[in-house]
Amino acid sequence: MKNWFAALILVVFCLVPAHTTLAADKEFNGYVVGSVSMLVSSDYSINGAFRVGAGVDFNERFGIELIWDFTSIKPDNLIRKANLPQTIAPLKFEFHSYHYHYLTALVVGTIPLRDPFSLVGKAGLARHSQSIEFDALTFGGKIFASGVKVDDSEFVPVFSFGFVLNSNRFEKLSLEFSVTDYSGDSASTGLFTVQAKFNL
Repeated sequence: MKNWFAALILVVFCLVPAHTTLAADKEFNGYVVGSVSMLVSSDYSINGAFRVGAGVDFNERFGIELIWDFTSIKPDNLIRKANLPQTIAPLKFEFHSYHYHYLTALVVGTIPLRDPFSLVGKAGLARHSQSIEFDALTFGGKIFASGVKVDDSEFVPVFSFGFVLNSNRFEKLSLEFSVTDYSGDSASTGLFTVQAKFNL
C-alpha cells in the first residue's frame, strides 16, 4: 500500500507543473539512454545489469520513459516449477540458456536544483520475464530429463529516485545516478544505476 501511495504522490507532483507549463513549452525533447547497474536481489545476491531505452521530456519537469533492463541472473528458482518426477537421490542440472529482464514504462518527474544538478523521481509498471532451459541428470551422469524449459512473467510496480548531473561540456549529454526498486510477488530487487542520457 505504501508503494502505491508513493507512486500516486509522484504522479500528482509531476502532473501539476506539467499542466501549468506544457502550453508554454511545446517543443518536446526525445532522448535515448544506456546504463550499467548493480542488481541486488532479495537474497542479497549481486549481479550486473545493462539498460537501454528511450523517452520524451514534455518540459523540464515531466516526461515518460520506456526502458529494458537485462541481467546476468540465472533464475534457478524456476527449476521447482518444472514439475519433475520425484527422485530418491538429488539431481544435477546442466543449463543451456536463460534470461532475466524487465521491460518498464515510467512517468518521470524532475526538480531542477542549482545548475548542473536536478532531482529525479520515477514511477511505473514493469513486465518481469524470466526463463530457463536445462537437462536434469542423475549423479551417475545419466539423463533424467532433457530440454526442460520453464518460463515465468509478472507485472510489478517500479519506483526510482536519484539525481541528474548535466554536462557543461557536452550540451546534449547528462548522467543520472539512481536507485530503483522492483517489488514483485516472487522477489524484491534493487537496481543501483549510472545512466547516460543523450538528447536527440
